[in-house]
Amino acid sequence: MMHYMTPFERTGYDLFHSMRDWENEFFGSDKTAAQLRSCKTDIRDTGDDYIMEAELPGFTKEEIKLDVQDDVLTLTAVHKEKTEEEKAKDGTYLRKERSRCSYQQKLDLSGIDVEHLEASYENGILTLKMPKKKPQIPASKRIAIQ
Repeated sequence: MMHYMTPFERTGYDLFHSMRDWENEFFGSDKTAAQLRSCKTDIRDTGDDYIMEAELPGFTKEEIKLDVQDDVLTLTAVHKEKTEEEKAKDGTYLRKERSRCSYQQKLDLSGIDVEHLEASYENGILTLKMPKKKPQIPASKRIAIQ
């Protein structure tokens, strides 16, 4: 399941989607969808830019990848597996509720100046500054009268 977001369009509240999400989280019937929803994302319009803030708790900066291709940004976060030596140093788990997970989201950047994207990651929050494309003003040309 892939989420596509367009930062410059607003979508209405979908009661059926909300109920399905609640049901999946409560009964645990859709693990993949639950993992994809685990990242909460906010997008603000500041006038000249869109600012996206995504919660990615537990990920290191090196585990997060941002790729742009054909005006689509792909945000991927994957926990790296520990080596056998690292696992042995951790000891034996008596209980383990936290799971290794991954997250992927796609974002439409058709109205964004992709050459000037800026990203930072601090305290589990990925912040992406996405400048809006400036409207192209057609060049005027004066024609000499002969």
